[in-house]
Amino acid sequence: MWTRSAKAWRAWARRSDLLRMGLSAVRALLSTLVLLGMCSGASAQAPEPSAPTPAFDCNAAEKTVEHWICASPELMQADVRLTKAYQTALAKPDGDAALAALRAAQLRWLRQRNRCDDVACVAAAYAQRTQELRAANRRVQVLDGPDFAPVFSRTLPHINDTRGVWGIPLRRSQPTAFQVELYIDPADARPWTGGGPGVRMMCWPPDRREGYAARFEYATRSWGDAFRPAERAGQRGYVMLRFVLGEDLPLNEDIVCNLALTEWLLERPSQLHVVETRN
Repeated sequence: MWTRSAKAWRAWARRSDLLRMGLSAVRALLSTLVLLGMCSGASAQAPEPSAPTPAFDCNAAEKTVEHWICASPELMQADVRLTKAYQTALAKPDGDAALAALRAAQLRWLRQRNRCDDVACVAAAYAQRTQELRAANRRVQVLDGPDFAPVFSRTLPHINDTRGVWGIPLRRSQPTAFQVELYIDPADARPWTGGGPGVRMMCWPPDRREGYAARFEYATRSWGDAFRPAERAGQRGYVMLRFVLGEDLPLNEDIVCNLALTEWLLERPSQLHVVETRN
């Protein structure tokens, strides 16, 4: 058992912009921010919406298609929508092969877009590719059945905004990919806006001493829109994170990881798993 988990968790909390004041203080801080927003909202005017900006620099535009886009607010907005869908796809924890295929498909689409001979063709190209990306982002990944063997599991009775899970032990001698999965009760499934809830992970050696530099340290985070919808043994949930021992973290080292789930509202028990994955 990791005897310094509480101390390490407090150290992590101080480094995190969401958890640095502790879980109870975060709730108080969020309440304060809500009150401040309510107080200032009555007198402050909403900012003017900014004009859409494409993913490339219009001042450096060279291709005819790029000049068409920069001259059309509708096409610039279409470029913004596509860029958002593509960036969300890049953030999915789908593995290196899927990421390479996504980038290759985007390059193929870009070449096809640049072959358009009128504005209508460009608009249609954007609409089709954006629809494809959004559909791919919603795709549910069906994982192994009930015989899977997670390296770590935890039942979370409920989550009211923030939940910490710490003391996740890891060690491997060969490069190994892991993913963090969360399966929720169907009654708790609800659409989210503004990016959705989040997850943070921090890993370090178990003998790390507070106030001293650790031999290694790894931090990562993700949010709801970037989660991969998943199904395992009839349960629906999300693959939230993916990381690799041998790339993100060292081999032949004892490792302890802490997780923080933020901005969740789950009234029923959910299942958290850390699973070794092949892709």
